[in-house]
Amino acid sequence: MPRARLLLLCGVLCASAPAFAGIDVRVRGLGSDEQDNAYAQLRILDYAKSVDAAKEQYDEAEVRRLLTQGEDDIRKALQPFGWYNPTVKSGLQGGGQDWTATYTVDAGPPVLISRIDIRVEGEGKDYAPLQKVVSRPRLQTGQRLKHPDYEALKARLLQAATGGGYLDAAFTRRELRVDVEANTAEVLLALDTGPRWYFGDVTIEQDGRLQDRLLRRYLKIVPGEPFDSSKVLATQFALSDLDYFKLVELEPQKGKAGPDRRIPVVIHTSSKPPRVYKFGAGYGTDTGPRALAGMEFRRLNEKGHKLRLTLQPSQNISTAVAEYRVPYGSVPGDSISFTGQGLKQDFQGIHENLWSLGTAYTRQDGDWQRRYYLVYSADQYNLQSEPGNSSKLLTPGVSFSRTQVNDPIYPRRGWFASMDVHGGSTVLLSDTDFIEGLLKLRGVIPLGPGLRLLGRLEEGAVFVSGFDNLPPSQRFFAGGDESVRGYSYHALAPRDPQGNLVGGRYLTTASAEVDWQFYRNYGLAAFADAGGVDDVPEVKLHYGAGLGFRYRLPFGSVAVDLAHPFDPGAEIVHLHLGVRVGL
Repeated sequence: MPRARLLLLCGVLCASAPAFAGIDVRVRGLGSDEQDNAYAQLRILDYAKSVDAAKEQYDEAEVRRLLTQGEDDIRKALQPFGWYNPTVKSGLQGGGQDWTATYTVDAGPPVLISRIDIRVEGEGKDYAPLQKVVSRPRLQTGQRLKHPDYEALKARLLQAATGGGYLDAAFTRRELRVDVEANTAEVLLALDTGPRWYFGDVTIEQDGRLQDRLLRRYLKIVPGEPFDSSKVLATQFALSDLDYFKLVELEPQKGKAGPDRRIPVVIHTSSKPPRVYKFGAGYGTDTGPRALAGMEFRRLNEKGHKLRLTLQPSQNISTAVAEYRVPYGSVPGDSISFTGQGLKQDFQGIHENLWSLGTAYTRQDGDWQRRYYLVYSADQYNLQSEPGNSSKLLTPGVSFSRTQVNDPIYPRRGWFASMDVHGGSTVLLSDTDFIEGLLKLRGVIPLGPGLRLLGRLEEGAVFVSGFDNLPPSQRFFAGGDESVRGYSYHALAPRDPQGNLVGGRYLTTASAEVDWQFYRNYGLAAFADAGGVDDVPEVKLHYGAGLGFRYRLPFGSVAVDLAHPFDPGAEIVHLHLGVRVGL
């Protein structure tokens, strides 16, 4: 046998058979789940662990006794999977401090469910969700008995009952009868729902700085409706998501319910500080040296209005934003906002100063966030050697976005999608007619311990009557830390006859990256990027690839990338520095 194959076989055996310093236990003939449970039940393994830990000598008589006892251990381990009549044969080799115990198992015929009898009694016997579980128990006669499925059925019945307000629901009969000789089983359940309980009055305890009626808009609890623990939890999440409180606790007081069985609910809260300040400094390849100063007023008044002020100066891109947000609707995040923004940026010989005022209505629609907005902007810019230009645009727009990740800072599984469409017209205070759309897709999947694959795709297009009148902020450029690495920020775009960068109408970028967190907070990355901007839909792509270093911090990951561009004549390696947060 070739050496590589021999090593592979040894690795497989080591992975599937627990081995200790003096004893190697092997179970053969079972599926993976049954095998795992068999190893977990074998007392000979517990003995081996204790002997190895104490560095004692093995007792041959005890080893042989536990070997035989292991046959019963395996039989018991197979019962939850519906195997009640297995044949188990054991064998022992070795001696002293070096033993090999082998169990060969034939699971035998499966135990099949022959009868299912589920009865619901009490006030809620006709409650539809309970009857749905009864009619669709996810167990069927003729199928192999599995104890976890039986336990799951009991849990579903209790969950359906308590979700409908039957808080005293209890089983008066719960039997799993197994005829070992006939290899059959009967499932016999009877649930008494007891009386139905309802929500009573809701009291919100807070410091009085917010209107009580404002907070009640977000309650999922309605007095008089059947008590539902999921609505209690949903109310807690909703109030926490408002960002007014650092602690929200709901206390149902069942003991204070009257003859009408209405349970009062008290909501205890602890407020966050009314203001939060943010300061920071750093460096990014796209921005150069940069700083951050910000202040957020979490609650300006008793109506819960918020104000956010942010100043981000840097060498290449500087922004100042003031946003006033008014909560609107009954879902956290729904709001009406008014925003003023200033932007100054210098890249690839293009200089731009932009001021804008806007308003937006943001609404959470299920898992998707919708945003309708209207922005008026005044833009002054220079394109390479051209004289100063100016542009005024009134742009209505709509955007849709959704994020589904297991961790907002360092996700290992999830995705993000957003689509934005906006435009302007000379009929409505704009200097040019245009419609622009941008689609962004990002995702991440785990590949193994500490290993993940990230992907990114962007597609954009602008349809405009006079491209020369469109400011740089509405044109497309590619290249940089979050685009095609290996190229400078916004260096990929069409140029004029003199070779000056002017931007384009169509954008395409894509990226694939493998991240490996190999030691504590340290990681490595390998990536490949492609993308470009053109004046035709068939965008000419530029390619880059390279290696990166990652250091994970509580607020994100520091990224240092060395990327090689594949365009002829381009510099061999381009350094990219930045901080990655989420996708």
